[in-house]
Amino acid sequence: MRYIAIDVPGQGWRIWSTPVQEWWGETFPTYPTALLDELNGQKRTDQIMKLLRS
Repeated sequence: MRYIAIDVPGQGWRIWSTPVQEWWGETFPTYPTALLDELNGQKRTDQIMKLLRS
């Protein structure tokens, strides 16, 4: 997988980009399943933006 979610104590869930070895995006209060599926799958920009807004 290219993107994985890591629980950061006291902050929430962060998405880690394994190829570039850096955080992607902001902290999420719950596990971002749909966003990870999109990032690791079809990578449709419109869907990613929709998921980030929700």
